[in-house]
Amino acid sequence: MEISQIQLNYIDVEDRMVLRINMGVEQHLTLVLTRRIVRFMLDSLSVLLQRISPAEPIAPHSSASANEAPAALGQIGKDTAPFEERAPEGNVLNVGSAAVLVNNAACQQTDTGLTFTFLIEPLQPVNLNLSAHLGLGVSQLLTELSRRAQWFDVTAIGQRETSKEALMDLMPNQGSVTYH
Repeated sequence: MEISQIQLNYIDVEDRMVLRINMGVEQHLTLVLTRRIVRFMLDSLSVLLQRISPAEPIAPHSSASANEAPAALGQIGKDTAPFEERAPEGNVLNVGSAAVLVNNAACQQTDTGLTFTFLIEPLQPVNLNLSAHLGLGVSQLLTELSRRAQWFDVTAIGQRETSKEALMDLMPNQGSVTYH
């Protein structure tokens, strides 16, 4: 099955992230990720990014912002195309619309990307195959939301800028980030 949309939300009450994946027209998967699982995913994705970085040509400078994602990777953090809701019957794990907690994860690097295996008790493991470009997009989503949640790479509050963007970073539950 092909991934059509990925959405990542931070749930501040539980201090967890919810990864929602739409596949095809009707199927979906919703996983709850702990800080440990997200750190593992980011570490695995960084290995992928280091491996593919030398092979990618360096794009010439353009008028676009340096922080802006390339067009081929979709828009991150913009609601130009809202996340499409799916019927509970379309959940690939047959648990309705419920999100399931990932207990553990494994990762295997491939020639073209990587494969995450999410272990979910008492259900069967779930494999998520990511191409290099999709892995880059997922890495950007996880990095941005982890920064907003202040999970990793936390800057001391006294050293923050007083700009509107810095104040927005301090607000709990910054919503979601969607990858198209």
